Amino acid sequence: MRRPLCLIGLAFVTALLLGIHLLPHDPPDCGIPDGKTAVAVGRVGWKERRISGSEEVLVVTLEQVIILKPDQRSVLKQIIADSDTANSNSIAADSVEKTETFLKKNKESLRREDAGEITGILCYLGGADNPAMGSIVLVEGTFRPFAHATNPGEFDAADYYRVMGQQGRLMRALCLAESKNFSAFQEALYRCREYLSLLLTACYPEKEASVMGAMLLGEKAMLDEGIKSLYQQNGIIHILSISGLHISILGMGFHKLLKRIHVPKLVNIIFSAALMYCYGIMTGMGISIVRAFVMFGMKLCADLCGRTYDLLTAMMTAAFLVLVRQPLYLTHSGFQFSFGAVCGIGFLPSVSRHFPEVSGCFPMGNRFLKALFTGGWISLCTLPVYLCFYYEFPPYSVLLNLIVIPCMGALFLSGIVVMGAAACLLPLGCLAAVPGVWILTFYEKCASFVLRLPGQRWAAGHPGDWQVAAYLALLAAAVFLAGKAGKRSKGYFWCAVFGAVVLLGFRLPEDFEITVLDIGQGDCIYLADGAGGHYLIDGGSSDRKEVETYQITPFLKYRGVARLDGVFVTHPDEDHISGIRGLLQRYREAGIEIGCLFLPDVAQECRDAAYHGLEEQAGEAGVPVRYLHAGDRLESGNVMLTCMHPEKNYVNQDANACSTVLYLTYGSFLALFTGDLEGEGEALVTERLSYMGGGGETGRPSSITLLKTAHHGSKNATKEPFLELVNPQMALISAGRDNSYGHPHKETLERLADRECRIYQTPESGAVTVRVKGGAVRVETFLGR
Repeated sequence: MRRPLCLIGLAFVTALLLGIHLLPHDPPDCGIPDGKTAVAVGRVGWKERRISGSEEVLVVTLEQVIILKPDQRSVLKQIIADSDTANSNSIAADSVEKTETFLKKNKESLRREDAGEITGILCYLGGADNPAMGSIVLVEGTFRPFAHATNPGEFDAADYYRVMGQQGRLMRALCLAESKNFSAFQEALYRCREYLSLLLTACYPEKEASVMGAMLLGEKAMLDEGIKSLYQQNGIIHILSISGLHISILGMGFHKLLKRIHVPKLVNIIFSAALMYCYGIMTGMGISIVRAFVMFGMKLCADLCGRTYDLLTAMMTAAFLVLVRQPLYLTHSGFQFSFGAVCGIGFLPSVSRHFPEVSGCFPMGNRFLKALFTGGWISLCTLPVYLCFYYEFPPYSVLLNLIVIPCMGALFLSGIVVMGAAACLLPLGCLAAVPGVWILTFYEKCASFVLRLPGQRWAAGHPGDWQVAAYLALLAAAVFLAGKAGKRSKGYFWCAVFGAVVLLGFRLPEDFEITVLDIGQGDCIYLADGAGGHYLIDGGSSDRKEVETYQITPFLKYRGVARLDGVFVTHPDEDHISGIRGLLQRYREAGIEIGCLFLPDVAQECRDAAYHGLEEQAGEAGVPVRYLHAGDRLESGNVMLTCMHPEKNYVNQDANACSTVLYLTYGSFLALFTGDLEGEGEALVTERLSYMGGGGETGRPSSITLLKTAHHGSKNATKEPFLELVNPQMALISAGRDNSYGHPHKETLERLADRECRIYQTPESGAVTVRVKGGAVRVETFLGR
């Protein structure tokens, strides 16, 4: 049997994947309310500089954490002090171990009753606190749990950090006590990293220094956001991660150097592995580093034992070691990208061997073809990961990587030379940095150029699990077919590959859909007409920043939407337009095209600075603006949208009363979107609805299927006369959790409940989706999946 470890590892991964999907694995509730002050004790496992708001702060990862009872703070503070005193008098051999033993024995009596098991926590330290690596520290700060995603496509911070072993944050934390004993080895590596980071900052311009810091030292938290976004959009973000490329350059380079100077093989292997281990510890020992280190060690051992090195076996061994420690890494994007790419490289010889035009040593033209085939094959192996986590794929990344990757070795080595030269003489390091700046500038210009090309994004949306499984099965069949002789098998190979890609990007015909996103205290409603049309009604929040980046754009990409046919602004309050403003400002970066911006047709004196700002931003983005007033209609597929308010050149100093009201008909399904309508505006709409039915026919509607409750459920809106007329079957309320306004108000909820109306609230349900198919209405809540 060839590669038995691979087959065993594959069976293990398959069983693990089934277990993750089928068995419940909800994390324990740490039990600490959001925003409450907490005191914690734990060991410093890692620390790095990050940007929090506009400040640079030191973030410390604590391991083996205990959240203390209030009366235990002084106890722990004294124990740590006594251990240090004992250590200084040589009474205790290892104060840290004694403190840890005390913590383990007395965990239950020390821990707060409302605090569950916490494996790790991030501490954003204030002031000049800088505890040493490996030390035991006592810290106090404001506890902030990591939030779960509440919208489709949104990044789930709680799941991500849970995989990383962290369950919350202490903000503006103060270090109350620190043991004197620490890990001198880890602290020395940290200080070395800080020193090298200072050298890079001194030698390179600010933007290039952040890139080199990420590439050489793993400092991605300080990376320039513009460059990070540019690289990610172009599919070259992987060059900023410490990976196998770095290990091969540094580790194999050092190994070959020792070999050339005739260092004994065993000593050579020990020194090379030690260098890689120190480099891995210094840069954070991420998933790709662990994988590369294990595979590098197995290659050295194979050379020592005179055995053949098998890349796929080494890869599976590394995966096994990672997953035994934390099985949930199987759901981590970094794990899937890293091992998916290596898996593609491992199968590449089997595939390319039967394609003479791309294998072997040929003239330059064929070398380019070989590189293109290699890059394309690796992209195929990681394509499901791209679509599952980013919902889109940059096709030009295959060509761009042909330019970027060959320069990586030179860039990496130049960075090492710069740090070495700067350590001796700073001006010499600045001079040595010039070639690296040229290469990075070349990268940036190439990436910016590609973004201007047509078709630079394939917005496929999130594939289903069955599509990913079928894709991988077809790709495995392609590998098998490549091993068969004959021209026919080659044709089957390309058919399998083409079929896999088409299947992965295939989307079933759309249903009519209305989704109210959970964006905090604000409104954002997505509408799909079932015939390929996509619309947005409002998009803003007053208690969340950059909702277009973290909620709206990810949702649209998750749905495979690259173009919004129309964006309706009910009124220009911040909690309705902040995200729309961001979409207009960053339309190139977000990749979401807007067909038309619809604004309420109010009198000039009612158009404030925010209103005119939207007009200007739409003009700069090349988006046409249309002004809606009562009677205007928009027909899209089987959907009819009728504007019920405001009337043309409407005058009212209350922006809420000026809200655009849209009346939607889709067969027998009727919906009313009311913005923040209240007061005089609500009275006018009530009067108009009493004379108009669905689609503008005379006669009042007997019942509205869906009502988007006005003004986040305020008691000043959705009054009884209005409710008596529309008589909604279901009401959707968009509001922020624990908002300062108290929305939705009790009075509004009671008025809706009295009419036996089903009520859905985003603070409780997350995003709420209403689908209509064949006359049947189905409601889905994101947090109730």
